[in-house]
Amino acid sequence: MASPQSTRHKGEWLIQHPEKASDALANVILQEGPRETILGQAWLAAPGKMVTCGHVVERFAANPAGLYVKFPCSGNVYPVQIVRLHPSFVRQPDQLVKFDVALLEVAFAQPEASASPLPFFYEQPLQTNQTLWVIRYPTHLAQLSAATQPLTQDGKFLGPLRKHDSFHLLHDLPLAPGDSGAPITDGNTILAVHCGDTATLPGLNLPTTSIRLALWVDALRELGLSESARPGGTSAKGAVVPAVLAFFIAALAAAALTYQLVSKEVSQKWALVHPKVAPVRVSFNEPIHGYKTGQQMQIQVVPGSPSFVYLFDVDDKDNVFLLYPQDQQEPRLDKGENRMISMIGKNKLWANARPDTMHLIAVDGNSDDGQKLAKEILTKSDLPPGEGEERYGSPLSVKGRELIGRVNSLKERNPELMIYSEFDGPHSN
Repeated sequence: MASPQSTRHKGEWLIQHPEKASDALANVILQEGPRETILGQAWLAAPGKMVTCGHVVERFAANPAGLYVKFPCSGNVYPVQIVRLHPSFVRQPDQLVKFDVALLEVAFAQPEASASPLPFFYEQPLQTNQTLWVIRYPTHLAQLSAATQPLTQDGKFLGPLRKHDSFHLLHDLPLAPGDSGAPITDGNTILAVHCGDTATLPGLNLPTTSIRLALWVDALRELGLSESARPGGTSAKGAVVPAVLAFFIAALAAAALTYQLVSKEVSQKWALVHPKVAPVRVSFNEPIHGYKTGQQMQIQVVPGSPSFVYLFDVDDKDNVFLLYPQDQQEPRLDKGENRMISMIGKNKLWANARPDTMHLIAVDGNSDDGQKLAKEILTKSDLPPGEGEERYGSPLSVKGRELIGRVNSLKERNPELMIYSEFDGPHSN
């Protein structure tokens, strides 16, 4: 927020035409069998990448199994593949969550695969008492949950949370639980992400419960997101579509929808797949960002159902280490016992300043097909040479890119038998 100049633009097209943002807005949901719990809001910031609040998905950072995004506009539901919390995400002793934002990586089908990201650009200044709007499909009011287009509400920007903090902002938009992650706009571009109310944070000593917290959109830089708009509120791809082209796109969309309705094959392709294997719980002996350099890590792995489980560590040189299981050439059926990992061969697991990437795979252990599939994930030729503990403390013969390509291919062919998640491992401060 470099200057106090207003960034209001003529037209405010996002507010005048909220339906133009409908295919970029989703609810974040937890799917447990037939039960669906709405956790918050998310919006499309780049192809295959959605923004939400960190506290909404914090518990899924190590394993996104069961986490989905649902698009009210189309009704489509997609599993979240990767959850990335902001590098500075932290819960303070006063319960204030700083840099409360996260990136969700999702593989979309149509029409979401062709949806335009919501426009935003960095270093856009805000002016105290500037009018803001929020745009989302609300979930806290039953009568609005089936809205045909996004709901918009207005309020004011009240200023920064603290004098020398340009990222954490205060506003009075009338939002409620379930709205966390919703985009806040000046009418043309996204300025901030709604994070929640301040009433439960006594350390802030704010005089009214109508004051709420948001995070400036510039925080998305640290998640690797590039601007999707240019100053002036125009999309990087062009916010205005010529009428003839818009009609053509609408006609194609109508034809695609008709085909979905009459084609059983397409309908099945779009259906939400419920894996036969239950999520695996992964936890650590310290918060992911709470380790000191050289501190020993302990990883707890607890499958939710009989499963063949693999946990791989891939370092910055694309070397792969098998963290679990270490002592089996054949897949080992895990029936849900608590497994603690603190060594690789003879080597202790240490926290480094730079996190490795961890890959968790679980395959259904209740079927012969699952057992056959598990044998394809790691072959004997992938194992390092040698014997005993020294062998299992060495990198695998296969590189990370090749191994993960294999895993993705297997999951694509067997979505109901396998769950796969990727997450950043613990690292030191």
